[in-house]
Amino acid sequence: MVGIARPTNIIPPYHLNNRDGRRNLVLACVLVMLGFLLNELTRGSDNWLQNMRRKPSECRTSFGHYRGHIYNTEEGGTIGTPTCLVESKWMKVQQHSVKLKGSNDNVIHDWLWIDYHDRVNVLVQDGSSSDRRFFIFHQTKYALEGRTSLAIVGGIIEPGESPEHTAKREVEEELGRSCKTFEFLGRFRTDVNRGMGWVNSFIALDCKKIKRGDKKVNELETHEEVGAADTERQELSSMTVDQLRSAVKNGEFLEVQWSNTVALALLHMI
Repeated sequence: MVGIARPTNIIPPYHLNNRDGRRNLVLACVLVMLGFLLNELTRGSDNWLQNMRRKPSECRTSFGHYRGHIYNTEEGGTIGTPTCLVESKWMKVQQHSVKLKGSNDNVIHDWLWIDYHDRVNVLVQDGSSSDRRFFIFHQTKYALEGRTSLAIVGGIIEPGESPEHTAKREVEEELGRSCKTFEFLGRFRTDVNRGMGWVNSFIALDCKKIKRGDKKVNELETHEEVGAADTERQELSSMTVDQLRSAVKNGEFLEVQWSNTVALALLHMI
């Protein structure tokens, strides 16, 4: 049998010298990156452009950029600059050094602190009812151990919004209602040791269903809205003042922010 002559001018890739190998590897990486960039630009990815403009995170672990309020105050006892441990668009977890008032030189260096977006809770009057009734959700949430709770309108105060503007927007989004009066019931810290933002409580009165052509509160762009990805199952109903009072007493509002706002609203109506 006559053997087939193998060309001698073809060098297998593994015979390439180190310089050629590195050069080919760099070229391959460049081509892959160019392909990725072209694909993203072709799809018109706004998220990619935002990520390119985003500053590198100062945190040890980052799942996104937190744009909410940062708590760091000498009056409260903060010493030095906190160390950021992890952040996302929802929150930032930091390690503070804290000197408590009246504790002499006692400094706690491992004080974990959570910066979280401030929120609103709103008890909304059902203007379509002849008697005084208020809208209530029957709702599930991840942290409720599989139980269903009574709930009210609520949401995150987006960067640049005022609490009242957020309250109006959330009422429109969740109930399709506009209200003439938003009574402010107070601003309360969620956790006095670990932060977790502040909740702003309201009662909304003189409400009516929004009709086509009615002027609405300015809507946010979905990709910029922090709370846009928050989903839950909820069923809408309404309750009288006496039913609300009984529900609060019986602990049927399983989140303290909901029960706090409803209780304050009931006191406001006395």
